Amino acid sequence: MAIALIALLLIELVLQITWNRPYFVCGITVFDRRIAASSTARARLTPGSLERDLATDQGTTLAFHRFPDGRVAFRGSFGFGQRRYYPLMRGLIVVDAARNQVRVLGLCNWFPVAFVLALVPIIALRPSAAPLLLLPVVFVIGYVIQKKQFLAVVEAVRAQLDDTSMEVILAERLQARQRR
Repeated sequence: MAIALIALLLIELVLQITWNRPYFVCGITVFDRRIAASSTARARLTPGSLERDLATDQGTTLAFHRFPDGRVAFRGSFGFGQRRYYPLMRGLIVVDAARNQVRVLGLCNWFPVAFVLALVPIIALRPSAAPLLLLPVVFVIGYVIQKKQFLAVVEAVRAQLDDTSMEVILAERLQARQRR
């Protein structure tokens, strides 16, 4: 069972690094926010500027990737020199033209679900492994931390879609470039 969990972890890592579209589009939704947006506002949504807007000095950054169908996937960046934690979710930004909205989704990664499900037979076979029951609590804490990042994505998307704040965002970017 340990080998299967390690294999799943490695497969999931490869799918994230390669921006595998089916992996990023399908999954169990554990975070869902909807933002009303006009058609002109939706056209301004760009992953590159989201990445810049969400860059922090704290070392945890998100990477964004636009798929050909217009959906934007995001995940934790794999850059060096950054704080590392195991991501429990991967994200997806979906433009829903029929409902005039943009959805920011957080899909649960496979490994945490498989690990929690594997705990039952592991502890049944080896009662001495009972301390592993603390790991789902660690996963919940990780979810709360990652939820804050996803809420920051929602706010960045909302700022991009807001007609009145677009001039403010462009002015701030211009000031940041002039400081460099």
